[in-house]
Amino acid sequence: MQLRSTTASLVAVAAVTALLVSACGGGDGGEEKGSGKGGGIEGAKDGSSRSPGRDGGSDEAASGDFRTSDIELPKDLKLVFDWEKPGDPEKAAALDGAADYVRAYMHGAVEHDLADPVVKRHTVSLESAGEFARSFANSSKERGTRPTGTQRQYREHIGDVTDGKLVEVSFCVNQAKLYAKNIKSGKVKHTEESPSSYLHFTLVMEKENPKASPWKARAFEAETKAVGKCRD
Repeated sequence: MQLRSTTASLVAVAAVTALLVSACGGGDGGEEKGSGKGGGIEGAKDGSSRSPGRDGGSDEAASGDFRTSDIELPKDLKLVFDWEKPGDPEKAAALDGAADYVRAYMHGAVEHDLADPVVKRHTVSLESAGEFARSFANSSKERGTRPTGTQRQYREHIGDVTDGKLVEVSFCVNQAKLYAKNIKSGKVKHTEESPSSYLHFTLVMEKENPKASPWKARAFEAETKAVGKCRD
């Protein structure tokens, strides 16, 4: 497979960001519900959950796997990865890095931090993957919201590793149950499932040292309203 370009238009990144924010309840419309004790979604101030760390003791965690991470997210924000771990160790590691990139850009949006060290740790400097993460965080900050609910990642595809340090990873994203929560009021804006709920992401993952360094997200592209590719 031919590896696609590792650069992307910042205008395109901004356009995708706007659509993603809208898809997860950040746009006009939608029903706002409180987050009190009557069955609503818990607020960010109620604490955050820590996924099992990679050095947490299990064989799976020790080897590195997309099902484990040390990136902390609020309890009411769930990222589901319906992926199969590849048998090839390099592809498995690249997929692991792609999952952590998703967690990282969500972390930046929760923290409203355009210089989030978590994002920096999981992206290549001055490339479109990091720019998207910063743009998404900025959009959440400007609206005074943060993501809440569930985002599902599925139908993954991993290309061939090039020169031991580049590989393309693509997957579907379902945001039908991902919403925007107002930070001040604690209210959640619920939106109905629509074509905008389905996206298809393509990442170019890179590692600086083919022998040792972790896989980081370099290039980011997204197809919005990807119903044909991603609807079950």
